[in-house]
Amino acid sequence: MSLEGKKKAIKSYRDLLVWQKAHNFAKEVIQKSKTFPRNTEATIIKKQLVGAAVSVPANIAEGYGGHKGSAYKNYLVIARRSATESDYWLFLSQDLKLINGETYQSLWEDYKEINAMLSSMIDKL
Repeated sequence: MSLEGKKKAIKSYRDLLVWQKAHNFAKEVIQKSKTFPRNTEATIIKKQLVGAAVSVPANIAEGYGGHKGSAYKNYLVIARRSATESDYWLFLSQDLKLINGETYQSLWEDYKEINAMLSSMIDKL
Protein backbone atom coordinates (compact mmCIF):
# COMPACT_ATOMS: atom_id res chain seq x y z
CA MET A 1 0.00 0.00 0.00
CA SER A 2 1.31 3.43 -0.86
CA LEU A 3 1.71 6.16 1.73
CA GLU A 4 -0.86 8.22 -0.14
CA GLY A 5 -3.61 5.82 0.93
CA LYS A 6 -2.78 6.04 4.63
CA LYS A 7 -4.34 8.54 6.95
CA LYS A 8 -2.18 10.46 9.38
CA ALA A 9 -2.62 9.16 12.92
CA ILE A 10 -4.42 11.57 15.24
CA LYS A 11 -2.17 12.08 18.25
CA SER A 12 -3.40 15.48 19.36
CA TYR A 13 -6.33 17.81 18.84
CA ARG A 14 -3.93 19.78 16.62
CA ASP A 15 -4.07 16.89 14.13
CA LEU A 16 -7.83 17.30 13.69
CA LEU A 17 -8.64 19.09 10.44
CA VAL A 18 -11.67 20.76 12.04
CA TRP A 19 -9.49 22.18 14.82
CA GLN A 20 -6.95 23.47 12.25
CA LYS A 21 -9.71 25.19 10.29
CA ALA A 22 -11.28 26.61 13.46
CA HIS A 23 -7.88 27.86 14.67
CA ASN A 24 -7.27 29.61 11.34
CA PHE A 25 -10.81 31.03 11.45
CA ALA A 26 -10.15 32.47 14.93
CA LYS A 27 -6.85 34.01 13.79
CA GLU A 28 -8.53 35.55 10.75
CA VAL A 29 -11.36 36.97 12.86
CA ILE A 30 -8.82 38.52 15.25
CA GLN A 31 -6.91 40.06 12.35
CA LYS A 32 -10.02 41.47 10.67
CA SER A 33 -11.40 42.86 13.93
CA LYS A 34 -8.25 44.95 14.40
CA THR A 35 -9.68 47.35 11.81
CA PHE A 36 -12.82 48.07 13.87
CA PRO A 37 -13.16 51.68 14.99
CA ARG A 38 -12.50 52.51 18.63
CA ASN A 39 -16.03 53.37 19.68
CA THR A 40 -18.14 51.71 22.33
CA GLU A 41 -20.42 49.75 20.00
CA ALA A 42 -17.60 48.41 17.83
CA THR A 43 -15.59 47.50 20.92
CA ILE A 44 -18.51 45.50 22.33
CA ILE A 45 -19.06 43.70 19.02
CA LYS A 46 -15.33 43.00 18.65
CA LYS A 47 -15.13 41.48 22.13
CA GLN A 48 -18.14 39.23 21.50
CA LEU A 49 -16.96 38.25 18.01
CA VAL A 50 -13.41 37.37 19.03
CA GLY A 51 -14.61 35.54 22.13
CA ALA A 52 -17.01 33.39 20.12
CA ALA A 53 -14.46 32.66 17.37
CA VAL A 54 -11.72 31.68 19.82
CA SER A 55 -14.17 29.48 21.71
CA VAL A 56 -14.55 27.17 18.70
CA PRO A 57 -11.02 25.69 18.57
CA ALA A 58 -10.71 25.98 22.37
CA ASN A 59 -13.75 23.74 22.91
CA ILE A 60 -12.59 21.25 20.30
CA ALA A 61 -9.24 21.07 22.12
CA GLU A 62 -10.80 20.87 25.58
CA GLY A 63 -13.19 18.13 24.51
CA TYR A 64 -10.40 16.15 22.91
CA GLY A 65 -8.31 16.34 26.09
CA GLY A 66 -9.43 13.21 27.87
CA HIS A 67 -13.16 13.22 27.18
CA LYS A 68 -14.88 10.33 25.46
CA GLY A 69 -18.30 9.67 23.98
CA SER A 70 -21.10 11.96 25.12
CA ALA A 71 -18.75 14.20 27.15
CA TYR A 72 -16.64 14.87 24.03
CA LYS A 73 -19.81 15.35 22.01
CA ASN A 74 -20.96 18.07 24.43
CA TYR A 75 -17.76 20.04 23.80
CA LEU A 76 -18.28 19.72 20.05
CA VAL A 77 -21.85 20.99 20.44
CA ILE A 78 -20.53 23.98 22.38
CA ALA A 79 -17.94 24.58 19.64
CA ARG A 80 -20.69 24.50 17.00
CA ARG A 81 -22.80 26.95 19.03
CA SER A 82 -19.80 29.27 19.28
CA ALA A 83 -19.25 28.99 15.53
CA THR A 84 -22.87 29.98 14.93
CA GLU A 85 -22.54 32.85 17.39
CA SER A 86 -19.43 33.98 15.48
CA ASP A 87 -21.44 33.97 12.29
CA TYR A 88 -24.04 36.27 13.84
CA TRP A 89 -21.42 38.75 15.06
CA LEU A 90 -19.80 38.70 11.62
CA PHE A 91 -23.18 39.32 9.99
CA LEU A 92 -23.82 42.24 12.34
CA SER A 93 -20.32 43.56 11.67
CA GLN A 94 -21.04 43.55 7.96
CA ASP A 95 -24.44 45.20 8.47
CA LEU A 96 -22.80 47.96 10.49
CA LYS A 97 -20.01 48.34 7.89
CA LEU A 98 -17.30 47.20 10.34
CA ILE A 99 -16.21 44.64 7.74
CA ASN A 100 -16.87 44.64 4.02
CA GLY A 101 -18.96 42.13 2.11
CA GLU A 102 -15.95 40.31 0.70
CA THR A 103 -14.47 39.75 4.16
CA TYR A 104 -17.82 38.57 5.48
CA GLN A 105 -18.30 36.19 2.56
CA SER A 106 -14.86 34.64 3.04
CA LEU A 107 -15.36 34.16 6.78
CA TRP A 108 -18.91 32.90 6.23
CA GLU A 109 -17.58 30.21 3.88
CA ASP A 110 -15.07 29.19 6.57
CA TYR A 111 -17.85 29.13 9.17
CA LYS A 112 -20.07 26.92 6.98
CA GLU A 113 -17.26 24.41 6.48
CA ILE A 114 -16.38 24.29 10.19
CA ASN A 115 -20.06 23.99 11.12
CA ALA A 116 -20.56 21.10 8.69
CA MET A 117 -17.46 19.31 9.99
CA LEU A 118 -18.56 19.72 13.60
CA SER A 119 -22.07 18.52 12.74
CA SER A 120 -20.63 15.44 11.07
CA MET A 121 -18.44 14.66 14.08
CA ILE A 122 -21.37 15.16 16.48
CA ASP A 123 -23.59 12.86 14.40
CA LYS A 124 -20.91 10.13 14.48
CA LEU A 125 -20.53 10.20 18.26
